Amino acid sequence: MKILIYGAGVIGTLYAAKLRDCGHQVTVLARGERLMEIRRCGLVLENVVSGARSTTQVDTTERLAPGDPYDVALITVRRDQLLGVMPELKANRGVTTMLFMLNNPIGSSDLARALGQDRVLLGFPGAGGTLDGHVVRYALIAQQPTTLGELSGRRSARLRELAAAFRVAGFATKMSGDMDAWLKTHAFFVTAISGAIYLAGGDCHRLSESNAALGLMMKGVREGFAAVRALGLTVTPFPLRVLFTWLPPRFAVYYWRHFFASKMADHIFGRHARSASHEMRALADDCRTMLDRSGVEAPALHQLYRAIDAHAKHN
Repeated sequence: MKILIYGAGVIGTLYAAKLRDCGHQVTVLARGERLMEIRRCGLVLENVVSGARSTTQVDTTERLAPGDPYDVALITVRRDQLLGVMPELKANRGVTTMLFMLNNPIGSSDLARALGQDRVLLGFPGAGGTLDGHVVRYALIAQQPTTLGELSGRRSARLRELAAAFRVAGFATKMSGDMDAWLKTHAFFVTAISGAIYLAGGDCHRLSESNAALGLMMKGVREGFAAVRALGLTVTPFPLRVLFTWLPPRFAVYYWRHFFASKMADHIFGRHARSASHEMRALADDCRTMLDRSGVEAPALHQLYRAIDAHAKHN
């Protein structure tokens, strides 16, 4: 496939390198210093678990022209950057499929109106990490496979083809019949966690030692999941529903205490929360909108969102 990766942060770099390494024709769209780094050094990955490092050379571009043809464009910018890139995406008529691999819990209908429902796929990555200079240090998330879905929920031929391509590239991948519900569920989940991390001074290990912060996080996620249900949707994926709504709170707190005490927690959540406070605030605003629509009272979430607001303002 001829693939454009629109955005060269952690996720864009990781997926671009892995897809290129298994034979796809990959072009990375980047700008400024990041573009210069890629042209000078290639895409440099380091697996934080194994320590393995790799370098992949790819084609680069600074813009997506209206007629540029690609089979697939993976849009991997942050939620707070999406509005700024939409005019360029909307002007293009050469990309067959645009796969949005980012937090975007309330924008699928806007994407369909702007780009055409037949061109849009929704997804979310199964990895986390940080960009340290020109090196992306990443970890694959065993509990969260790369997840893809059509707006209609059907398992189309293009969806199956993309899922197969990701699996060959080394990403555990699932297809979802309701990415809208998946993204809404995830938004409440990740904003509650980020708010709790900020309350703990940005330190995952400190969060693991605070029963009060962990309890507030648990309450916040449950409130968010109640809002998802009030909007007529199913809380998905299933493991999150089990962890936050089926298990007794004390068992769930025990699980998350041990998780946040691990080094993996900082790679998956902590570093991103510390470096992406403006994205978290944009997501918190999306979640506030959904809470207003749902009519669900959410005192714990609002307390966590005040922590997100304060951290974004400070930064």
